[in-house]
Amino acid sequence: MAIQGECPKCGKRVLHVNVETIVGMVDGTSKARCISHSCIHCNTVLGVEVDHRAKPRTRASKSAAKA
Repeated sequence: MAIQGECPKCGKRVLHVNVETIVGMVDGTSKARCISHSCIHCNTVLGVEVDHRAKPRTRASKSAAKA
């Protein structure tokens, strides 16, 4: 038997979640690619974690950013 939780906001059983790719910010600067899990019924965020499988983000050089 699988263990199933309930959404803390709507109280419905969480059998499926919406998964989104998001960017983690530290002091206004993007630092890591992350994954967000949210309830399919009410869209409450249930958790966020760093996506260790994501490829590193390419950074624009300072000279390219000024152009």
